[in-house]
Amino acid sequence: MGSLFIKNFRRKPILNKEHFINTIIYTHRNPIHHGFCTSYYEWGYTSFNEITEMKSELIEVEKALKIFGSKERFIEKHMENLDKFYHTYDMETS
Repeated sequence: MGSLFIKNFRRKPILNKEHFINTIIYTHRNPIHHGFCTSYYEWGYTSFNEITEMKSELIEVEKALKIFGSKERFIEKHMENLDKFYHTYDMETS
């Protein structure tokens, strides 16, 4: 059976801060991973831009940034993760 009848995702509790941070970054990186864009800033359907621009009607931006420590650290952690992603991808395709 396909995903019409069976959901193609799993629910997993987030148990600590590091897991929560990695989940946020994973969610933001997903459109890049699937080739819809090449940068966090390019994808219009993400909270990444709302958080970095510090304006959102749905997200408590200050709370999100506090988890990372600052806006700068939020961006830095995303870029570090993207670098690791591309490095891993390059190694797999070589």
